[in-house]
Amino acid sequence: MKKILVILGLTLFLTSAANSAFAYSTEGAMYYNEGLDLYSRGEYAKAIESFKNAVAKDPDFIDAYYNMGALFEFLKSYQSAIASYSKINQLDPNDKETVYKLAELYYKVGNTERALFYVNKIAETDDLYSKAQNLKKQIVSYSQKASTANSALPQNKSIIDKFSGPTGLAIDSKGILYVASYTDNCIYKVMPNGQSQLYSKSPLLGGPIGLAFDSMDNLYVANYAKNNILKINKAGQVYTFMDKITNPYYLIIKGNNMYITEQGNNTVIRYKLY
Repeated sequence: MKKILVILGLTLFLTSAANSAFAYSTEGAMYYNEGLDLYSRGEYAKAIESFKNAVAKDPDFIDAYYNMGALFEFLKSYQSAIASYSKINQLDPNDKETVYKLAELYYKVGNTERALFYVNKIAETDDLYSKAQNLKKQIVSYSQKASTANSALPQNKSIIDKFSGPTGLAIDSKGILYVASYTDNCIYKVMPNGQSQLYSKSPLLGGPIGLAFDSMDNLYVANYAKNNILKINKAGQVYTFMDKITNPYYLIIKGNNMYITEQGNNTVIRYKLY
């Protein structure tokens, strides 16, 4: 089975279901090719839905699972990516690329036990053995450090997930946690079940720090590096809400008032929302 969607930064290599050595239903192939077309237009969420429809029509559609897993991984929805690759592993346990991918993803989410389970499945005779051994060293090292760190933590403290440069936090009315990533210039959300996924990576984001929700679940972002406040509505649309705020840091919304710490001017701003 040829892996048809491989992420190298933003570069992906695609082929259609018509070129696959496996026979799939007309409807499954239609949804699959639709997914490829949506991907090429940058409509990743819709592409994933098309791949989901493809596997709904053809539960053994390995190519669709692989594409779906690769897109979830690109969007940093690692648990969803694991679910897609796990299905491939069930259908084809001898596919060592998928086994390696599962080891890598479990390592990314901090589940070293499962990561080691999969990395140990790659035998010395497999092409990926050397690469797998390097990953195994990283997993073991991380596991040892985490064990030492966790032994010093209170019993009621746990790690939700790993983020790059996490800063502000906010929770909406449904109990969903949102995390600003200063390093990645994006915002993630963490569902109540602990699954994290990319929420917004708008080009308007620049060094997001403070986050706050209003009573209508609009999210406001202290955009430190771009000196403004952004607003993200419930539909996910992003636009500039306030400009010329020098290095905004934290946000608090109480009633109809928003309070902003303006680090560049050593001031606190109060703004009436309504």
